[in-house]
Amino acid sequence: MRDVIVIKALQQINEQGLKFTTAGLAQKLGVSKRALYQHFNSKEDLLGAVFDSILNDLRQQISRIALDEHLDSVEKLKALMLASPKALGPLTEQVLNDVRRFMPNQWEKFEKYFEDKWEKIELVINQGVERGLFRPVNLTILQKIYMGTVEKLSDFNFLMQNNSTLRNAITETAEILIYGIMAPDCRDTHPSAQAL
Repeated sequence: MRDVIVIKALQQINEQGLKFTTAGLAQKLGVSKRALYQHFNSKEDLLGAVFDSILNDLRQQISRIALDEHLDSVEKLKALMLASPKALGPLTEQVLNDVRRFMPNQWEKFEKYFEDKWEKIELVINQGVERGLFRPVNLTILQKIYMGTVEKLSDFNFLMQNNSTLRNAITETAEILIYGIMAPDCRDTHPSAQAL
């Protein structure tokens, strides 16, 4: 029952934000509020379980990608950058913003996940440099570019104004970071590209 509650709670969170009520959740589940509190001590405890489930799913994906010997460095890098929750489903951009603003203890867990993910990204980049797939770059600057971009792209209003989703925006970011903006045919022939 606990897993069912967590899944339904995520749906409520994505539909109503963090302001959803446990009474409304209990009604959707067809159980009493008391039944919810047999599994969770409070709404905050329930939210923590939802976010922990999402982060555990993401950590497992990141580990699988990093250890996958069938992927080359470019494929691994792209997969790491695009990892998103699969088991429960993703959080909306608005909810992520609300977690950042109103639940700092939970947001710290997300930040720890981002740090762990970046360590794996750096490892893949370094392997790619050793194999000649990537040119050496300042990884501290690249991290700032990537993390800063993801943070800015997570802005719900920006995504709505540009008729985009966070997944689409991060996919585009990954493409730009991995392949740049120069057309593939021009990279080998343009004098400026050869100087880089």
